[in-house]
Amino acid sequence: MQLTLYKVSNTKVFFLFLVLGLLLYGNTLSHDFVLDDAIVIGDNEITKKGFSGIWDQLCNDQFVGFYGQKKALVSGGRYRPLSMVVFNIQYGFFGESAFVGHLTNLLFYVLNGFLLYLVLSKLFSKYDFKEQWISFPLLASLLWFFHPIHTEVVANIKGLDEIMAFSFELLTLLLFLRYLETKKISLLFVSAAFYFLALLSKENAITWLALFPIIVFLFTKHPIKKIGIPYGVLFSIAVLWFYIRLQVVGGGISDVADNIMNDPFLESTVSEKYATIMYTLGKYIQLLIFPHPLTYDYYPKHIPIVTWSHPYVMLSLVVYIALIFFAIKGFLKKKLYSFSILIFLITLSIASNIVFPIGAFMNERFVYVSSVGISIMIAFWFCKYYHTTKRTKLFNSLLIVLFCLYAIKTISRNPVWKNNYTLSINDANISVNGAKSNVMAGGILSEKAEKLTDTLEKQAMLKESVFYLDRAIQIYPEYIDALILMGNAQWNLTKDSGKTIPYYRQILSINPNHDKTWRNIFFVLEQEKNVDARIQTYLTLLKDNPSKVNLYLFIGLAYGKDKNDLIHAQKYLEQGLTLDPNNYDILTQLGTLYGLQGRIKKSDEVLERARLLKPKN
Repeated sequence: MQLTLYKVSNTKVFFLFLVLGLLLYGNTLSHDFVLDDAIVIGDNEITKKGFSGIWDQLCNDQFVGFYGQKKALVSGGRYRPLSMVVFNIQYGFFGESAFVGHLTNLLFYVLNGFLLYLVLSKLFSKYDFKEQWISFPLLASLLWFFHPIHTEVVANIKGLDEIMAFSFELLTLLLFLRYLETKKISLLFVSAAFYFLALLSKENAITWLALFPIIVFLFTKHPIKKIGIPYGVLFSIAVLWFYIRLQVVGGGISDVADNIMNDPFLESTVSEKYATIMYTLGKYIQLLIFPHPLTYDYYPKHIPIVTWSHPYVMLSLVVYIALIFFAIKGFLKKKLYSFSILIFLITLSIASNIVFPIGAFMNERFVYVSSVGISIMIAFWFCKYYHTTKRTKLFNSLLIVLFCLYAIKTISRNPVWKNNYTLSINDANISVNGAKSNVMAGGILSEKAEKLTDTLEKQAMLKESVFYLDRAIQIYPEYIDALILMGNAQWNLTKDSGKTIPYYRQILSINPNHDKTWRNIFFVLEQEKNVDARIQTYLTLLKDNPSKVNLYLFIGLAYGKDKNDLIHAQKYLEQGLTLDPNNYDILTQLGTLYGLQGRIKKSDEVLERARLLKPKN
């Protein structure tokens, strides 16, 4: 019996995507905030303002609400205010609700699938494969919808920027094409408005300026030269957006990172950089064809720095040269495969690291739109050859198996995104050479251990934390986050300053003024019961950091209070005071010491200087 899904109404198609969306991603609705959700929601002070913070979101870089000030963390900054405004609205109505965030992502994803179907139905109207039980546009849209590589975008609330941008890009295209058919000026203005919203959602919407004329050429009868005015309107919208973005976050492309976690190519040569980029471009194709294993950690050194002699790099290069060749060849002949290749290449280009540095090797979310290309080609292959073969049952079986594999992978991947603990532990064991996931796993285990009351369980969890942190340090010895967490974990595990301080000292060799490290050092050493060991450690630190005033203070206190050696105590306190004549703590300790020595006048003089600094004390 032949099915006739290809004739189904748009309403039924929408509810089909809604049901499938709930089946595929319904298990994310109970998830917590995870990964970058803290930056855009949980720890973002502007988001927490709710409705009153909406204007601030529109007027600031995406990171300002988290850091409290504008920071040059990534090249070009991040201006994606529309999803941030949505987070403010959610916060205003529901407070800090992960459920609302996940539900919003799911519903927008359903909208993406439905809009993609509408767009493809319009573009592919001439491809009428009536012999099939499912329409070509619907099949292509469903293949995209089921693809497991989208789990990062949908399961991570922060991914709303990507989903919203795609929604508005598709709406822009639908109305743009409709305007070309009807010449209704209102359609053009609404299309332009949607494109502006797409750009405000995420910067990669700019790549659609290249796709609009390509789509008109390949799928309509409208002469390219006659779309100049409507295309000019969309281009003007892009110029307006760029001007606004320039005023808010500044312009220009620059290398702002000073570590490989924010600039993975920092320590590579130009040749190695582009060889590694080609390696990652090949990795994208592999994940689109065979989406396993998936991880959020494609940072150093899960992705290795490679040279052009690497066989995978050369294979990737050959594949991309072939893709470009066939894209050009097919474009001139208005072939569908050309569009599939072009939408993949053009939408990926902005995140490829070729145009400008993006602060990461790669991420699965960067092919969220690009994956449309492979979905179209699989659907076209199925529909074209389905009616030319007698093995229809085999074709149906292959398609059903593909959908089942996609669904199983998607549904099983979602629980990994339950919270930071599940994500970091799972992906650290996938990205065994990824410093980011390993340090995250170690840090979370250390935090969980501190809350435990059972000593044995606490020790076991701290040892597991040390395992992941050690792995992160072995991968990237100058990873400050890993070093400070390792120092903390070692102290909590052993209470041995000898096993703790070396990790902090390693940080100081990288950044001598790292405030958090100094606070940890003083905290640990002040609990060291062996006074001589404590003094010796302070003196070692002083040798490397002679301008650190607090070292003189703590050495003086150790000699004076713990060893009753007032001569050495005076020596170091006076040296510290020479460096910082208005140091209140040194003045009070030195004044007390002079008093103990019977030098009352000198004591009064020094203590009076301290009193003037803090008159109410």
